[in-house]
Amino acid sequence: MKSQRKTGYIFFIFLLFSESFFSQAPLGKYRGRFDPDILENFITKANDTVFVSNSYEYKAGYSTNDNDFYFYNIRTKKRIFPYGFEMAYPFVGKTAVVKYKERWGLIDLSGKFIYYSDSTSPVKLTMYEKYAVFDEHVMYDVGSGLWKESSIYCAEPAASGYFLTKTKTGKYNLHNSKNEPVFKTDVDTIITQDHLLYGENSGRNLLIVKNKNKYGVFQANGNEVFKIKYEKAAFVGNYIMLFEKNAWNYYTYQNNKMNWVLSSPYECMTPAYQTDVIGAFKKDNTYNLLKTNGEIVQGDFDYISDRAAYGIKENTVVIFDSHADYYTYIEK
Repeated sequence: MKSQRKTGYIFFIFLLFSESFFSQAPLGKYRGRFDPDILENFITKANDTVFVSNSYEYKAGYSTNDNDFYFYNIRTKKRIFPYGFEMAYPFVGKTAVVKYKERWGLIDLSGKFIYYSDSTSPVKLTMYEKYAVFDEHVMYDVGSGLWKESSIYCAEPAASGYFLTKTKTGKYNLHNSKNEPVFKTDVDTIITQDHLLYGENSGRNLLIVKNKNKYGVFQANGNEVFKIKYEKAAFVGNYIMLFEKNAWNYYTYQNNKMNWVLSSPYECMTPAYQTDVIGAFKKDNTYNLLKTNGEIVQGDFDYISDRAAYGIKENTVVIFDSHADYYTYIEK
């Protein structure tokens, strides 16, 4: 039974990470300029009233021609303080992480330092809690504005109420905590949502099941949501995607009910953090975002991050705000 659990868990992880298809190549020329994980994490929590950029398009009327990062009022496009920084991340709440004279620190909305590093060690993030770490041990929660002396980690993941198994014939099934198969017959493929299947959520977690080259949607307890009849199917964030009649139909699932959102020719491959965006899609070797109203963002991009927090457009890195509007963050 333990070996079965291990096999099923590994299969789940494979399916989860096989969903990501975005190339990291466009990030190469920016390597060392910013930390992609820190940037994405801060953007998803960012204060949308302020933005940060080193772009010359926002420096009209100023005499400086440096490559520093300045903070601006999102509405007026005017600097909120006159001096810049060697590097800066977006404001989260009332603080922003910046680099000044080769050392990292935290500033408040008045531009004053509330922490300034003793060394030139780069700022980092903890693996789970996502605290900013300075000088290898000083931890700050940019979301809540609280300092932490130490980090608490989970030693082991919580036990799953369900686990996937693979038969000798290459078929799959889902078993509950009593090792009972959920489906009467094994199927070709089972795709879970992006979280483990806990027993307490057995009616809310969904599965995409493939059998005989057709797809259907089921609850984790085996109850049918959509029959196995669709040409393609996938999960992207909180959305269920079903392909039928040359179009992708996007649904959400709430209160044991599937709610249709829109029909689109675009196949989203990664989710978005914005509430009014479904995800990112690829078309003709460029990328874009599909909104919940069916519209797409103006322009095409060479790269979009996994949660649609930032993108690369020719020689610029752009940040997508909470409404999927974007501005230049780094201009080469």
